[in-house]
Amino acid sequence: MRETFYYHPEHGVKIGIPTEEMRQVLSDGKGLLWVDMCDLDDNDIDLLAEVFNLHPLTIEDFIMVNARPKVENFNDYLFLILFAMDSQDNIKGKINTSELDCCLGKNFLITTHNNGASVFTTIKDRIKKQSPIMKNSSDFLLYSILDYLVDSYFPVINNFDAMVDEMSDELFKDPSNETLRKIYVLKNEIMYLRRTIGPQADVMSLISRGDYPQILSCNTVYFRNIYDNLVRLNDIVGTSRDVVTGAMEAYVSVVSNRLNEVMKTLTVIATIMMPLTLIASIYGMNFKYMPEISHRYGYPAVISIMAVITILMLIFFRRRKWL
Repeated sequence: MRETFYYHPEHGVKIGIPTEEMRQVLSDGKGLLWVDMCDLDDNDIDLLAEVFNLHPLTIEDFIMVNARPKVENFNDYLFLILFAMDSQDNIKGKINTSELDCCLGKNFLITTHNNGASVFTTIKDRIKKQSPIMKNSSDFLLYSILDYLVDSYFPVINNFDAMVDEMSDELFKDPSNETLRKIYVLKNEIMYLRRTIGPQADVMSLISRGDYPQILSCNTVYFRNIYDNLVRLNDIVGTSRDVVTGAMEAYVSVVSNRLNEVMKTLTVIATIMMPLTLIASIYGMNFKYMPEISHRYGYPAVISIMAVITILMLIFFRRRKWL
């Protein structure tokens, strides 16, 4: 699916440009053309190669799935790979990302993605309502898209940070195997977030330096603002990583302490039962001339002795702070 928006200073915004008119629009140089593609097909690939004359490696990046954000400078355009972010409701804590490829030229912008990201819906609605987004340069349109993109990170990261806090509370209240599973899930997601946000911050840092002719010097400050937001997000993720790393050690410590308490209790019980078992085993031997075996109060006396021994041992353990 493809959507096109063309802004001309004299005619305003026109939605839906046929392929035949795109060459003239590009050669005119007076307006701004935005082509947004979702799920590329053969016609879209032909458009990229024949109308926009993109490098074969750029077209390959448009087609293939890429793992990391990057920026590449060609003679006539700037190519960027970034990622949108969203949470999956069915799996708590699972964060999904979708690739966004951008090709920025002097008077055109090409974006491709694999789903209908909400950021594009917002931008397109504003353009249809005659927003002045496209009245500026192509790099400002790119900034507007990326600004919405990065702003959409904050709810996801804040929700993730809240889940880390929830896991920490559960860890010190009643940790279980489910708690350990959450720790591993959060740890894997944090590693994924750092591999996503960190490189994107590096890309924004390169763009905001003003080294690329496609980015006007007056607009570098806007991309620097995006870079600052990504750095702040990366710091939040870094803090969560420290918490999760500490949670792993804390879980092992809590489980070990719980095991020690159980072992201490069992040891006390076994220690108390040892002298009682000794007494009972002595009087359980089958000897005819056992002392006090025929005494009338022999059984109550032995039970009393056992009770006294138990009490004395508990008092001893208490004074030694073993209980």
